[in-house]
Amino acid sequence: MKYMYEFVRYDKNIPAKLLRQDKPGWRCNTTPHWHPELEFVYVFEGTLRVTMPEGTRDVGPGQFYFCNSGVIHSTAADNTAHYRYVVLLLSKEEILRFHGASTFSIPDGAPREQLGERLQYLMYLEEHGGEQAFNVDIEKNKAILDIIQILISSCASPAAYEVEGAERNAYARQVMEYVRQNFTQPLTLTDVAKEVGLSPQYLAKYFKKATGIGVMQYINRIRLDYANGELLNDNTTIANIALENGFPNVKSYIKQCRETYGMTPSEYRRAMRGEV
Repeated sequence: MKYMYEFVRYDKNIPAKLLRQDKPGWRCNTTPHWHPELEFVYVFEGTLRVTMPEGTRDVGPGQFYFCNSGVIHSTAADNTAHYRYVVLLLSKEEILRFHGASTFSIPDGAPREQLGERLQYLMYLEEHGGEQAFNVDIEKNKAILDIIQILISSCASPAAYEVEGAERNAYARQVMEYVRQNFTQPLTLTDVAKEVGLSPQYLAKYFKKATGIGVMQYINRIRLDYANGELLNDNTTIANIALENGFPNVKSYIKQCRETYGMTPSEYRRAMRGEV
């Protein structure tokens, strides 16, 4: 069975993707997929049926589920019901900045309750943050750091968490981590293959099968993600942004942006800023 790799674009100013979901059940069904990020989903309304390698369970209002990095999972919902929940996709690299563990098991009791409180607060910030006088991004980062602290202090697994698909995707996760740390440097398929200990030919076939995209496509996707984030932050020239984010020249950046978004970087900048 083929499992879909989900590319996660982080929010501006936080090491995560935070999603507030308020939608009908038929839009809450997902096919089996995986990503390097750790995933939390806290449910406020509706009941999600979550399937992971260890089994299937229902997650209702006031509950959340947690998914480790690289674990294959899917959700099913009542198509006739309405759902409201918050999703936190947390950067694995952010956790590794503080601790060597990146696999966790959340026990019942205080750690689960504390994590639930932080997830509820993140939902509050998503729904009402614009009404507050304080800096919302700072508050989000504080809540995320609290979550990381709870995971490290109370939930770190002493040994590797063996799950279906984890070994199969191990090289893909290794490639992704290496690329995220080195995307600003010149990278070739041979460079990446050497880093993970595989031949370029084998890695090309393996990575395409595991993720649905090629290694060089993934590298350019990461570069594009970071470059376009800088487009919205300041008025740095397109050429400087291209070179600072690993593109060999501005033409390659423009080509990648046009292929992905159907517009040039300059057009993307104006569109995201709401400029005519």
